Amino acid sequence: MEEQKERERKEMKEKERRAKEKRRKRKKAEVYITRHVAAILQRQEFISKLARAMMMFGGPSHRLVAQIQSTARVLELELSCMYLPDVMWISFEDSATGTSHVKFIRQGSALDIGKLGEVHGLYWDVIHDVISVSSASAALDALMRKKPLYNFGQLIFLGGMCSASICSVSFSGSFIDCLVSFPLGALLVTIQLLSVRNELYSNMFEITVATLLSFLSAALASTTHFCYSAVASSSVVLILPGFIVLCGSLELSSRSLVAGSVRLCYALMYSLFLGFGLSIGAELYQTVGGHGIYGATDYSCGESHSSDGPWWQRTPSLWWAFLTVPSYSLFLSLRFGAVLRQKELLLLVAISCIGWVTNHFVGTKFPNQSDISAAVGAFAVGFVSNLYGRFFEGNAFVVMITGILFQLPSGLGNGGLFNFVSDQTSGSSSSYSSGFDTALQLISTGIGLTVGLGISLVVVHPIQSRRRAAGVFSL
Repeated sequence: MEEQKERERKEMKEKERRAKEKRRKRKKAEVYITRHVAAILQRQEFISKLARAMMMFGGPSHRLVAQIQSTARVLELELSCMYLPDVMWISFEDSATGTSHVKFIRQGSALDIGKLGEVHGLYWDVIHDVISVSSASAALDALMRKKPLYNFGQLIFLGGMCSASICSVSFSGSFIDCLVSFPLGALLVTIQLLSVRNELYSNMFEITVATLLSFLSAALASTTHFCYSAVASSSVVLILPGFIVLCGSLELSSRSLVAGSVRLCYALMYSLFLGFGLSIGAELYQTVGGHGIYGATDYSCGESHSSDGPWWQRTPSLWWAFLTVPSYSLFLSLRFGAVLRQKELLLLVAISCIGWVTNHFVGTKFPNQSDISAAVGAFAVGFVSNLYGRFFEGNAFVVMITGILFQLPSGLGNGGLFNFVSDQTSGSSSSYSSGFDTALQLISTGIGLTVGLGISLVVVHPIQSRRRAAGVFSL
């Protein structure tokens, strides 16, 4: 009897031990599943925040989908995504359960060189296991909530300096043309910053500000001391659709047909809006003043700049480019959020100067061929930027932005939008034809930039590498 009781007692203990072990394993499995699901949700949240941050700070839209997908592969997530301008759909899929979770992200974009570089740094650290996903998500949150680097007054000053420094080097403006371009450029940035507070006015911002600046430029030109085309061109240089054309061309070349077509069509209409606003301002001045605009078709400023006049009214020597080209590159980089005390700022200015020198001297050999000069200039910019990205572990896209945007004012050179303005104010029946010609000229310049960037990428990265993918097409 005692042996039987002892045997039963041992069997009971064994059953309790097995039940306890089973409960422990079940609890461990539940903890694992909970942690696993939480980890997946953290990774999905990081993907969503990365996409929003890249869209917010003007990341390379032609590589946004591929960038998100490559990040998902590293994080072992199944997803598919689709991008349209300012909109992205991300579908997170679970093959085990056959379910999917779709996120819709709508985010306007504004180029910010400094924050874009920080986003790329976080992206690079995550895919190379330098930091955790949760830490990167928190850093992205802080970055997207961070205040702008420069305050209201500083941005106004930078806008005025951009207009003043580019007036002589790209539009043949004299010293006093540069001086009056400063307040006009500052006025444009002031209205631009204030228009964000009024959604209704922001839709009409480009037309109204182009009208105002064209009217003021025509009034200044009536004194015969200022060049209308130089002052008006330099005052609106910060709202030219250069970045839109560049992104659209890159998207089309990357086979993103829908996004690229939408963006290029928008750039086409945007150019016509600008030309329409400039022509309204010119016609308004003709109506008020009762006479035509002095030097309206004088794109080289020969009428207002006399060789016998004082030094401040003459077309400056090309040697002034040693001052104005680095100045414009510096102020344009700062206007788009570059950090003043970082080494990338020096690279931005140096690469931009290389691009301008190449574009200028090629343009002397191929006059009125802005697409060819833009292609060669973009090749020079892309070649140096990709070399920096490959051998110094830098961000090629960020350091080339200023150099590429410097090529786009050539879309206004040799007349540009002012062909449309002069035809419109003279009542020519072919005014809208010239307007479309100008828009197509701007697009051809963007295509030249795309070709130059593509060739430079192939030269620097002849063999594609997943480990090192930092070029403009594989940022």
